[in-house]
Amino acid sequence: MLTWDDSKASRVANFLQAVAHPKRLLLLTALSGRTLSASTLARAVGVSQPTAFRHLQRLQDAGIVTANRHATVMRFAIASPALLQLLFELENGLVRF
Repeated sequence: MLTWDDSKASRVANFLQAVAHPKRLLLLTALSGRTLSASTLARAVGVSQPTAFRHLQRLQDAGIVTANRHATVMRFAIASPALLQLLFELENGLVRF
């Protein structure tokens, strides 16, 4: 049985809102197990670099991805192995859509 309070429900809702965009989901799958720059991610999902950066910023604000600066390049990674597991479950049909 789940026992969420208002605070937990708000955090979960924020997480779901952050990932509830097709391009953000594509960014997360591109990041699966690796650290990539915004320009590499933009090319991988077919958007401009500024658009990719805005989506990545939203994911970072929600604590879903981390960003580290290497010289002049920002590199992004998935913050939690649990998110990788959730993406794997979605991909393999454990959650039906």
